[in-house]
Amino acid sequence: MSLQARLYLLLLGLGVLAIAINMARTKRLRESYALLWLLVGAGLTISPFIADHLDQWALRLGFPYAPSLLLMLAIIGLLLIIFLLSISISRNSEQIKTLIQEIGLLRHEIQRLQGQIAGQETPRPPAHEPPHALPSDEPRDPA
Repeated sequence: MSLQARLYLLLLGLGVLAIAINMARTKRLRESYALLWLLVGAGLTISPFIADHLDQWALRLGFPYAPSLLLMLAIIGLLLIIFLLSISISRNSEQIKTLIQEIGLLRHEIQRLQGQIAGQETPRPPAHEPPHALPSDEPRDPA
């Protein structure tokens, strides 16, 4: 690997480290994701110093073209990041669904209590049965 390529990798790694640290410090990036990007930055930063060893490892592992090992490692790293983000999205989707349901139940309870205050007492549904229809913000068409 040429000296110029090593310098570019070093600068790229330091840049990723600086951005990840700054975004974590200003709370624009959660710590768990910042850790992933710090690992990426550290890997990019040390890669110019171990490039010769990586070439030797690639040849020992049977890669005829040494940079293909780096490409494979990069793809595996990206797949790991995508997998972790997918887990986070799934968890957040489930939490959003639960929060929406709780908001609907709270709106129903508020409307029931407002009706009681206004003198329009409505019977409360039994605790074991959920309300049949949650009120919505939009008026319904009777037709």
